[in-house]
Amino acid sequence: MELLCAALAKIRLERQRAGVQARCTDGSGPLPRAWRDARGRLWWKAQSLGLDAPGNDLELFDWCRRPLGSWPVPLSLTEGDLDVVLLEGDALSEFAEQAADLIQHADVEAELVQNQVFAALMLCARMNGKDDDAVQRVYCRLRRLLIDHPVLSDREVQALARELPAADSDHDSFLAKFVRIAYVHHPVQAPGKVRLRRCADCRNPVDDGAVGCGAPGCTGVPEQYEVACLGAYWTQHRATRQFFHDPGLLEGRLLDHLGEIADGTLCVEDWPCLDAWDMALTFKAREPGAEAERWAVDAKDCSSPALLARGFRCDPRVPARRHIIVIPMHRLRTPGYVADLERELQGRVSGVEVLDEQTFLRQATVRARQAGGTR
Repeated sequence: MELLCAALAKIRLERQRAGVQARCTDGSGPLPRAWRDARGRLWWKAQSLGLDAPGNDLELFDWCRRPLGSWPVPLSLTEGDLDVVLLEGDALSEFAEQAADLIQHADVEAELVQNQVFAALMLCARMNGKDDDAVQRVYCRLRRLLIDHPVLSDREVQALARELPAADSDHDSFLAKFVRIAYVHHPVQAPGKVRLRRCADCRNPVDDGAVGCGAPGCTGVPEQYEVACLGAYWTQHRATRQFFHDPGLLEGRLLDHLGEIADGTLCVEDWPCLDAWDMALTFKAREPGAEAERWAVDAKDCSSPALLARGFRCDPRVPARRHIIVIPMHRLRTPGYVADLERELQGRVSGVEVLDEQTFLRQATVRARQAGGTR
């Protein structure tokens, strides 16, 4: 599956570079090696089981539009992955995007931008932070920017540049480099307000006529809004949205809710140790002189529990009593998602709990009240 997804992503990229519509349907032109390898493996597996294999590339493209559980060749899948497809029309499905990302050379453009965004973010944080604590604060500031601001006006960028002024020897600020990589520039003819459409919930830009933004689990409806700018505005690059903004929506919701209950009984660290985990919660000790209790938390929004488990790493830099993966509520619509994830994690990591968003917040709230001596 990963090979097929990587191949589909590469086909899309090559067509975009060639300036043609990014479709993955006709098999014209040389196909990536990953595609040939995946088709060959399917053929050999079908032969060994006495089953029908795809007769040609066009037939395999058709297979990619069918639920994986309906393929003539049985696949080793979790229950939650049986109903997914690799292609939704001519576009890669959410499952295919995430599976492709598991292979480092999958979508070359998206991977390149993802790595460049992270590198530029780290560089901006390090160059604007005078010590480790300051670097951590700038890092969190920019990570939250990617979650909260799918669209930036040039006025907002200028205000942020005054906050983060560090520049290289050519007087090019590290913030400007970060914005140029993470966002796409849209010039305007004259200063004023530009009218755009966005999702009312996650604030992703949406096209005219769209009924939703397409972000996983988002139920927001499009709305009109205005961006006040001098000469341009910025929208997030496709890879920035895919790897930072959309999965970061869950992180943002959790941090916002925890921030409302954080006081002398609860301390919340955003992306501790420069993103070793998404957050660390430290609860005041219940007894004087006792050790405070700490939770390390990763918020994960992934279409496939198997892919999530395979990509998960338990970073030891944040020592904690509990290590928790939090999944958004919309993933519970997939039958057996939590059970599949817990099973796939076995043998890969130990001592990691899986909680849905509401259960985690309820437990954190109760624990904070206990630390404060209230019931």
